[in-house]
Amino acid sequence: MKVLAIVKKELQTYFFSPVAYIIFAAFSLVIGFLFWLILMSTHLASMKETLFNCAFVLLLASPVLTMRLISEEKRSNTMELLLTSPISAAEIIIGKFLACFFVYLLLMGVTLQYALILSSYCPTLDWGPITSGYIGLILLGASFISFGLFASTVTENQMIAAMISFGGLLTFWLIGWSKHALENTMGEFFSKLSLLERYWEFPNGMVDSGNIIFFVTFSLIWLFLATRVLESDRWR
Repeated sequence: MKVLAIVKKELQTYFFSPVAYIIFAAFSLVIGFLFWLILMSTHLASMKETLFNCAFVLLLASPVLTMRLISEEKRSNTMELLLTSPISAAEIIIGKFLACFFVYLLLMGVTLQYALILSSYCPTLDWGPITSGYIGLILLGASFISFGLFASTVTENQMIAAMISFGGLLTFWLIGWSKHALENTMGEFFSKLSLLERYWEFPNGMVDSGNIIFFVTFSLIWLFLATRVLESDRWR
């Protein structure tokens, strides 16, 4: 019940302020334009490129969604009240994660209309890669939000939290490119840590258990670290 109370509070914060609506409007505009551009350029009934574009745009949007989750509580000194209340640090982190993840799912759900548009003109549309692509987006979103939530715990400045989140996620997004430069075991190791390399298989119709485990583990690690940061704040 404590987690649900935190989720409810965070959702009210999102939707009683213009932030969520601005993000939804900007995301819909950008993805809609890219979908139209790809469709007019290729004339193919495929969501692969659109799903990849969604992942990158969500990479840009997720730091904005997560930057205030803990930072704002610290800035306004309400975190001290939370930490002295009978709510564990883990419950605070889980509640804020679930609220932000719900908003992320709504944001991602906006893109379903493009698959429906394609299916209305192409009855033989292959839903396999589309389904696996959305599974990848769900896992990717959990990774984005968990890292962004961690970034929000280390500073009370929202902009700094957003910069840490974006910089870190972009590093994990592009780190796979190092395999082309190193061309050795170290390069292959870095490529295994790449969010881009792991995600790209999903829109291609491949749901690999190794990639699922990677995204789940990635998310749990950063949620654990965020919890430990809050616990250390409690004992200061």
